[in-house]
This record gives sequence, structure tokens and C-alpha cells, in this order.
Amino acid sequence: MVPSQAVRSPHEQARLWRQSRSRQQIDDALAMLRDVGAPYLAEVLEGVEPQEGRHVTNALPGNSWHQWGEAVDCFWLVDNAAEWSTTRKVNGVNGYHIYAEAAQAAGLDAGLFWTSLKDAPHLQLRATANPIKSGLSWAQVDQQMQVRFGPKLQMAPLALHSSSKDAITLSYEAPEGWRVYETGEVPAVIFQAGMTICADGAPRAYHADNSKAQDYLANAGRPGAWYGICTNKQTGEPLEQGPDDPAPGYYVSTTALNNAGAKAGTPALYVDAETIPYIVLPGGRYSGFCSARKLRLGDVGLAYNRTNGHLSYAQCCEVGPGRALGEGSIALARALGINANAKSGGTRKREILYLVFPGSGPGTGLDPDEIEALARPLFEAWGGLARLQACETL
Repeated sequence: MVPSQAVRSPHEQARLWRQSRSRQQIDDALAMLRDVGAPYLAEVLEGVEPQEGRHVTNALPGNSWHQWGEAVDCFWLVDNAAEWSTTRKVNGVNGYHIYAEAAQAAGLDAGLFWTSLKDAPHLQLRATANPIKSGLSWAQVDQQMQVRFGPKLQMAPLALHSSSKDAITLSYEAPEGWRVYETGEVPAVIFQAGMTICADGAPRAYHADNSKAQDYLANAGRPGAWYGICTNKQTGEPLEQGPDDPAPGYYVSTTALNNAGAKAGTPALYVDAETIPYIVLPGGRYSGFCSARKLRLGDVGLAYNRTNGHLSYAQCCEVGPGRALGEGSIALARALGINANAKSGGTRKREILYLVFPGSGPGTGLDPDEIEALARPLFEAWGGLARLQACETL
């Protein structure tokens, strides 16, 4: 059994809850949360925008034990691939049944044994279904979620480039410890991190056979909860590319940002990680990174490798886990001289500077030349490479 999800942010929970709900159900939930004193959770639910997918959860954001660090999901690994069946047997046993029985014997609550909406990968510490049923009020849940996941804005100046009248200031500090800074005269967001590699949007990103794909299928979700590949709206099954597509037989991998004018359900609609240098933003948090203007998908900027001096202009095209910062596409990694293998590449060293200009993008995917044409003059007005290199460690 391989862990696939432990702590899940309210923003991630909101996306899962919204993906099977009607507009009326969403509006009713928003009204309820505001009426019971949970404005933060209402803002989270409203801010994740429309989602598509099958019904996978009854828990609103904050009301899953995942948000409280009291739950974990694991998948069964068979022949180096995720196996989601609860009926298939290997050597006479099914992994999910062994897993659930062992968990129950240890005093945990196993989703496989739930009477409704069974969730075989899920374990939690308490038998009580959710925080509200444990006796907490929505106002108490809302307060705790703000403490655990909400932005902590701090605007104390940080003199990272003392020769510039446009000081760099700390604008966001995450509960996990990473920080984001901003400049005001030329609005920009800057942070320093490592880089994990994202294959999303690439035609060969995902395949039923992991050995053929650029990334592991588990990173695109699981049956009933796919978030990284297109699915059939009626059956929920992953869509495979056809004979006229770039990679027949591979799944259609998605990105949060779309290309203009492309047909729904086709690879052309999504930003290709192999050819487009893009930055992945943490889900649910990036809009609060800066005080004056919010970051948006489609905004442009650049990434700079402090170790080798490589620089690449980039666009914000994908949204990732809310707890992590520092992820880029295959094309961006290559341009920066980083191992671009989505399964084994990237760098853990905090050697990459990311600079993004809020409000700079058109809201649709761009090609590399278009990205540079938008980002270069902004970068030069900001202070260019000389200013970037003058920044101390963030």
C-alpha cells in the first residue's frame, strides 16, 4: 500500500466536492457557510472555480478529517502500478481488504467498511464521520482552517536589493515555512525554491502502462477522482487519444490553463509540458501572494537557475498541491539545465528563483516566443538580470 494523500487543504477538498455539484447546490452551500459564521470556507469554496468529475465526497471544505491531519489515502501497488480494484486478488488476497482489516484491528476507521460511499483507499483516526458530527460548530471549523491553511500576510520590508528604491517585501508565509515576496513599483512576485517536474498537458504524460508514460498515473488521480486527465462525462472513464492525436493510446492530460480555440477533450486544448516552459502554482494560495494585484493563471514571468545561470521565460499554466511551492514543466526544467524526468528528475536544492508579474497574461496559453515578448519588457523594467542576481537568498 502506497500513501497518495494525507493532509489535504480546504481548497483541494473544495475542488473534489464541487466537481459533482450543480450551481444551485454550490450556491446553497455558500449561503449556508456564510449564515453559520464560516466566511473563510465560503471564500475557499467559491474561489476554486468550476470543476468536473464524478461524485467522490460528501464533505465540504474543512469537514473532512484530511484537513485535520487525521486521515490518509493509500493505493495498492501491483507490478509497479496502482491497482484500484477491491475485487481483484493476487495470491488469493485483495490488498484493500488486508489493508482495511489491519487498520480496523489497530482501532482505525476504514473507508472500505462504510455503508455508503465506500472509499477503499481511505483510513482515519476517528469513527466519527466528520468534524461537525464530532461536536464542532462551523464557526470553530472555519477558525481552525484559517489557522492551519489561511494566508498570513506580513508586509515588513526586506532589503534584498538595497540600491533599489523599490524594496522587496515579504508578502506571504505559508504554514509549511515557504515564503513569497513582492515588489510594488513594478508589481512582481518572487520566491526561491527547488523544482519538481510536471508532465501535465504533454501528449505522453499518462498511460495505463506506467512504463510507457512520462509520469505515474497515480499523479493524475484515481478512478472516480481523476484531476489530471480528461474523462468521459457519462462514464467517468479516462479518455484515450485517437489515431489523429499526437500520442494514440495515451490519456488526454489536462492543465488548468487552456489554449484558445481548441476542441474540448483533445490534447490541443491543454498546455504541452514538453514544449512550453511553465510554472505550477500552489492550488488555492497563489491569489493571496501579493497585496496589490492577484496572480492569475496565464500570467508570465521567468525562472532563473542560480547554480548555472540559465534563465527561461515562463507562463503560469497549472495548479498543483496547495502545500508545495516550486514546480515547473518538462520544457522549463530543460531550459534551466535540470533533469527533466517527471518520475525521477528535478532538484531539491533551493536554487531556482521564480519571478512572476501579476496581471500580465491574457488568460490563455501562449507559445514560447509570445511568453518572452510579454515577459521580457516587464523583466527589464523591474531591473533585469542584474537585480535578480543581486537578491540575497530568499
